[in-house]
This record gives sequence, C-alpha cells and structure tokens, in this order.
Amino acid sequence: MTNGVEFGLLGPIDVRVAGRSVPVRSPKCRVLLATLLLEPGRLVSVGRLTEAIWDTAQPDNPRRTAQLHVTRLRALFDKAGLPPLIATGSDGYLIEVGTDVVDLGRFRHWLLAADRAAQRSDLEGESTALRAALRQWRGDALSDVPSELLHRESVPGLCEQRLRTLERRIDADLRLGRHAELVEELRGLTARDRLRERLWLQLVTALHRSGRRAEALDAYHEGCRHLAEELGLDPGEDLQRLHAQVLGCSPTAPGDGVRLPPVPRQLPPEVSGFTGRAAEVERLHTLLDRRDLRPGGAPGVVVLIGTAGVGKTSLALHWSRRIAEHFPDGQLWVNLRGYDDRAKVTPQHALTLFLRALGLPAAQIPADLDGQTGLYRSLTDGRRMLVVLDNAGDTEQVRPLLPGGTGCLVLVTSRSELSALIVTEGARAVRLEPFTADQARQMLGSRLGQARVDAEPEAVRRIVDACGRLPLALAIVAARAAARPAFPLAALDRQLADAGHGLDGFAVPDTAVDVRAVFSWSYRTLSTPAARLFRRLGLHPTPELSAPAAATLVGATEPQNRVLLDELAAAHLVSEHVPGRFAVHDLLHAYAAELTADQDTSQLRIAGQRRLVDWLTRSALQARPLLQPSESEVTVPEPARDVTPLTFSGERQAREWYEIERHNLIAAVELAQVRGFDDLCWRLAYATWVHLHLTRAWDDLIRTHRAGLRAAERTGDRIGQAHMLSGIGTAYRSTRQTGLAVQTHQRALEIFREVADPAGIATVLSNLGAAYRDTGEHHRSLRCSRQAYALERAHGELGNMSISLYQIARTLTVAGRPAEAVPVITESLEIFRSLGHRRGEARALQAAATAHGRLGRHGAAIEHYRRAVEIYRDLGDRWYQAATLGRLGDALHAAGRRQDARAVWRQALAGYEELGAPDAAVLRDKLRE
Repeated sequence: MTNGVEFGLLGPIDVRVAGRSVPVRSPKCRVLLATLLLEPGRLVSVGRLTEAIWDTAQPDNPRRTAQLHVTRLRALFDKAGLPPLIATGSDGYLIEVGTDVVDLGRFRHWLLAADRAAQRSDLEGESTALRAALRQWRGDALSDVPSELLHRESVPGLCEQRLRTLERRIDADLRLGRHAELVEELRGLTARDRLRERLWLQLVTALHRSGRRAEALDAYHEGCRHLAEELGLDPGEDLQRLHAQVLGCSPTAPGDGVRLPPVPRQLPPEVSGFTGRAAEVERLHTLLDRRDLRPGGAPGVVVLIGTAGVGKTSLALHWSRRIAEHFPDGQLWVNLRGYDDRAKVTPQHALTLFLRALGLPAAQIPADLDGQTGLYRSLTDGRRMLVVLDNAGDTEQVRPLLPGGTGCLVLVTSRSELSALIVTEGARAVRLEPFTADQARQMLGSRLGQARVDAEPEAVRRIVDACGRLPLALAIVAARAAARPAFPLAALDRQLADAGHGLDGFAVPDTAVDVRAVFSWSYRTLSTPAARLFRRLGLHPTPELSAPAAATLVGATEPQNRVLLDELAAAHLVSEHVPGRFAVHDLLHAYAAELTADQDTSQLRIAGQRRLVDWLTRSALQARPLLQPSESEVTVPEPARDVTPLTFSGERQAREWYEIERHNLIAAVELAQVRGFDDLCWRLAYATWVHLHLTRAWDDLIRTHRAGLRAAERTGDRIGQAHMLSGIGTAYRSTRQTGLAVQTHQRALEIFREVADPAGIATVLSNLGAAYRDTGEHHRSLRCSRQAYALERAHGELGNMSISLYQIARTLTVAGRPAEAVPVITESLEIFRSLGHRRGEARALQAAATAHGRLGRHGAAIEHYRRAVEIYRDLGDRWYQAATLGRLGDALHAAGRRQDARAVWRQALAGYEELGAPDAAVLRDKLRE
C-alpha cells in the first residue's frame, strides 16, 4: 500500500494512514475524493468532477472552484504525511493509487478470486473469497457523500453487486451443505428485502434441505404473498419448481403462466468456411484472459479496426460464437451502420432495441438518451453479457451503448480508429489487414474445396490479386463459384479482368479492385423481374425494409414479389433477418442505387419512391387512430394507385408496426421533402406524430414536422401548415419550452380559423389550453379548453371531448377549484371507458384522485389511484405504475395511514430502482423521514 494508506468507499468515506483515521470533513472534498477513487489511476475530467460535486447548480467558475477543492484535498493528504497522490492531467485529475488500497478494488479482487475458484470447482475457496469480498463493506456505499450524480449512477450498481455477491456466497454455502446454519441469516435477509425472489428461493432451499418441510412451505407461501400483494407478480419458474420438490412432486406444466426475464441471443448465424484469422483470434483470446481488460470496474471493450470489407464483422461473429458460453446472461448485437448517413443508427435507436431485447415494453423505455443509457446500464450491471456493436462510425455512437459492471464484454467493429474510446475507456484495439496471399487461397479452399483451388493455381492467383486480398470480395467470389461448381475458376478470372474499375470506397491502398464487378456476378444471374426489384431496392431510404414495402417499390403484389425476394436471398443480395423483413448490405444498397440510376428512367424512379411514401402514409393513417381516442380527419386526397395500405387488428399491432418502421417512417418524411412529394410529406409526418409523441421522441417529432411544414409552405397548403405547427407545439410544451409552445399553437390556431376547420380549431385550442396552464394563466387555459369542448361536442367527436374535459379538470384543480373539477373529470372518465381507451381512463383516474385529494376526500383519492395502478399494471407500463404508486402513498399519508403509505412507497421505490429512475431518491427521503 502507498505509505500505509487505505481508502474506503463501501460505507462512509474512510481514509486511514498506518491505521490512523484521517477525517475528510468537507462534503465537497468527500465528493471529489469519491469520484476519483471510483476510477483510481484513470483521468477524470473536470466536467465530470464538477457535475458530481454541484450537479445542475454549477458555480460561476466551476473549473476554478474544482481546482480549489483539489488543493484542499492535497493539503489534507500532505498534513497526513502522504506523498502527492492527486495528479493533474490535460483536462482533469487522477488519483495515483492501486486498486488494492481501495476497499472497492479489494472487493472486486476477491470476486475475481471467487471466479477462479469456481473455474477450479473449488466451492470452499469460492465461499471464502466471497466472504472476504463482503467484509470490505462497512455500510451503504458512499453513505456520507452528498452527490446526486454518484448516488444516481454509481451507488445503485454497487448495492446490486453487493447483494448479488451475498446471494452467490449463500449459493456456494448451500452447495457445501451448510443448510441449517444459513436459515437464520436468510430469515433476516428476507425480512429486510421481501421482494427479492432469489432470497426466498434460498431460504426455502435451506429449510427443505434441513428437513424442515413445513417451514419451507410456509416460507414459500409468505414469499409468494409479498410478491403478489406488493408487485402483483406470480412466483418465478425456479421457485415454483422448488415448491414442487418440497411437496414431493413435479410441476404438471413447467413454466405455465411464468414470464422469466429474457436472455437475449442475438448473434447472427456464422458464415460457413471462416478461416485465415488464426493470429487475430489468438490475440482476442489473450485480451479476454487478461485481468486488466476491465480497469476501474468498467466493462471490457475490444475494437476491431480495419478498412471496409476487411472482414471485421466476420471475425467479430466467429469469435463471439466461440466465447458466447462465457456470457450466460446473453448476447446483444446491433449493426450501427456508421458509414451511411441515410441509415446511421443513433444511440437512442440502438438502446431502444437493446432494452426491448432485455424485456422492457416500449412504454417503459425513457425517451431521452440519458434516461435510456442509465436504465440500460442498471439492467446490465452485475450481468455477464457480450455486446457486439458492428460498423460503428465514431466514439459518440458507441459510448452510450457501453453496459454497466465488470462482467460484460463489448466488441466493436469500425473503420475509424476510435482513438477516444481507446484513451478514455481503456479499449484494446485489434487491427485487421487484408489477407496475405496464402490466407486468401486458404479462404477460397475452405469454401470451394482445396482440390478445386489447387487445380487452377494461376487463375486463383489472379483472382486473389484482382480482389485485393479483401475478404468481402473473396467471399462474394467464392459464393459465385460455389453456386456453379462445373464452371472453371478461369471463367471467374476473365470476368474480373473484364469488369472495369472498382466500387467507390472499396479499393485497398495497394490494389485497384472492382467490387462492382463482384456484385454484378450475382446480379447478372437474376431473372429480369428479380433484377428490377434489386435495382429498386436502391430507391428505399434505408437498407432495411418489409416485404410489402419492397412490393410497393415495383408496383407488384406481395405474393408475386415474395418469389423475387427469395431469389435475391438465394443470390445473397438480401437477407431475411426476421420473417417478412429484409436487409441489404450497405454496399449492396449503394450498388443497387447506382444500378437504378444507370438503368431506370427518372420517371420510373420517382414513381417508385412516391408509391413507397404513399403506402407508408396511408398505412400510418390507418394505424394512428388506434393509438389515441381522438378522431383524425386527415386523408390522402388522391386515390391509391398500385398501393395497398396495411390494416391493423388493434392497438397492439399498430404500435408494434410503428416501432418496427420508425426508422423508415422518419427517413421517408425526409425523402418526401427532398423529392418534392409535398402533399405526402406533411401527411406522413402527421400520421407518425402519435407514435413519436407516445414514445417521447421529441427531436424526431420536431424534425419530421419541420420538414412537413416546409413542404406545406411550398404548396401553400394551409391545412398542412396548421397541422405541422400544432404537432411542433406539443413537442415544445413537452420539452418545457412553454413560450414557444404558446406561440406555435397560436400560429396554428390562426390558420385553422382562416380555413374554417372546426376540428383543427378544437385540437389546437385544447393544446393551447394545456400550454397556458403551464404558464400559470389558468383563466386563458380554461377558456381555450372550454371552447375546444364546445366545438367537439357540436361535431360529436367523443375522443377529443374526453381529452378536452381532462384538460379542463386538470386546470381547475391546479387553479384551486377542485370541487368544480370533480364532475368534469368524471364525465371525461366515462367517455374514456365507453371508448375502451384504458390509458386515457388511467390518466383520468389520476386527475380525479388529485382533485379529491385537494378536497380532503382521501378515501376517494386512494381508490382512484389504486384503480389507475391496476390499469398501468395490466398495460405493462411500469414507469407510470411506479409513479402512481408514489402518489397513492402520498394520499395514504395524507389520510393518516402512515404505515400503509410506507408500504406503498416501498413498492414504488422498488419499481423505480429496478428501472433506474432518478425519482427513487425522492422516495428514499420520504421513507427516511
């Protein structure tokens, strides 16, 4: 240790020199020290330090103030007789101590020791190491460190690691036969944490193996009761199976009614014939085995770097398949498409895909990137997962996708150096070069048979040279040759020689290679209709599309087009990654775009893209009314020609379609603006509004509606302009830009009045009323909402009426007139129920509960909140369920039922903590008080 110094984070901040305590009395110095010690030996930026110390309440000169606190901490260390431990970097500070002098580092060291013991099947050694790890804890982590950031981002993960370590130690002791001595410990643990199902499983196991069958059954039923009453959950499959064992029987239908957390297995199937990368695979294995792969508690990160087509993805997939067994909690895979501006996957989109794969419904996924990142890291913390990020464009595309905890490995492929990722995240880089000549011949031999390759050595040599030893080009050549086993390889050699110059961006520095020619071999084998379809795929705004969209591009029926898609798939020009959805490799997509530009007339290309946008618009207009109760009068004026829009059986199917097509819908709005499909552009933006609003994708909503607004302005379409302004106004209000929201809604209102559109007037008045309520102008808010209601009632628009009534009631309550609000919200509630709109019903119940609570009618408020909680539970919306439980606890507390309030708050807290929501801190404060 450094001069006998020891640091403690796992409890109150603790500094000891030669066993003597050195108090750190300044709260801000404790935050500074904790932030540095969480990443010992690594540079922590000044921005990160100031955010940890002051959160959003930054001082006038945060850098200077941070320097002052660093100076104070250095002075404290100097007074304690320590050498200078805090070093200054280019844009931050680091504490130069080993992980062995920090209790968190020792905790992780003992966990690694436990892993090694487990690999040796040394149960006693594993248990001993885990006990040593747990002895590092002196209480709650960072318990006297007043930093919202650290308690939001670091503490929950540390607490979960502690609990998982405790559970693992108990599992080891159970396997060692220490059943009886564990019983009392487990009784205490389940009493403190009644909703931790694994502890109940361990307690029942310990009692059962101790021969205490009746007590084991009692414990099982007690655990089930807590899970049901407080979370509304049935026991998991493992606990049910154990219950059956205690009873002396087997479950009749294992898994019936049980929904276990999913273990994603997203690795695509490996291409057969992988070869030529033995040295790189060995290098990757070496990195995986190195203990310094995960410094400072971060996940391990490995980056495969190389030029386009060098085989990064193939190697990533091959190695991922080989090591997948080391990551039992699952494997995530996403193609980030970092080199195609039209199809670049944003971190938010990728996180949405990952969170869905980890079991979260769309309604529970935060809309903002920070919320998604925090939730993703909370869900992955403590797990052992492999995350593969293919085709990353830059570091900023990768950083939000790094999981939490030390048990995960991230494998990134990129054409860029990603130097920042290597410097700041400790990533290890493995560079891929083009094959050597021997490796290239080996690859061809593995795919075509060594005898065939050996039979034509000169032709093979020329093929290898013409492909520039680029694995992608070689793979396409091999596939073409394998499909025609009777053809001599010399024929392929001649085709390469005659092909001309290469595809842009796909030539290696030392050889001019025509990859277009390689693509053309597959293209030339197609039937005329399939070739036409392949060309038209280049008209699609992204490389991923559905079978109906592909049919729309060529004006064919879906059954006819399905045959052609199968032909393209057989030629490896498209891949059906999920049933009914097809992906075109980025380079093939570019090649198809070139083909259609060269071979199809401008009129045909424009007609195909207009059909596609028309189809998406009409389909989205079919789906929109299913996601909200208000009626929509926007239609596409022209009759559908060669377009068969989708129909939907209900809200779930419509919502799933929006989720799958979201990327394409946004891209299609922008395509429509560029191509001048102005009449469709704003209508598609309008039709997509409901999905973007429900998922809180405010940036996408504003971007698409601004594109639609420009399109409507070009054609002088006043109705379109008004609808776009209305949509933008709702986004402004939701992002707390209230002044802009009011101005934008007023502009929309002026236009709707100008064109005498009563439905539009009513919609904007309702939205404007909500915006005025946010500004505190309650009189204006009520006037707008009541005018909207009167118009909607005159036209019999029940869905819109229910929304306006809801807004009126909310404003009355906020304005201190809850007695007037109650009958209004009751009427709104009745309409929502008559329409079968359960989410609207739940929101109305919340508004009614608030009004009753303001009147002192605590019983009514409690009942309304309970019913709203039940609806959100049925909808699977855990965010709103937790939020409403919090309000229910407030209502119980106001009614004097403090114990009941605490129980409900604990349920809400469990939900927030599971979701990684910052609201958990507020509930913790309430429970402490």
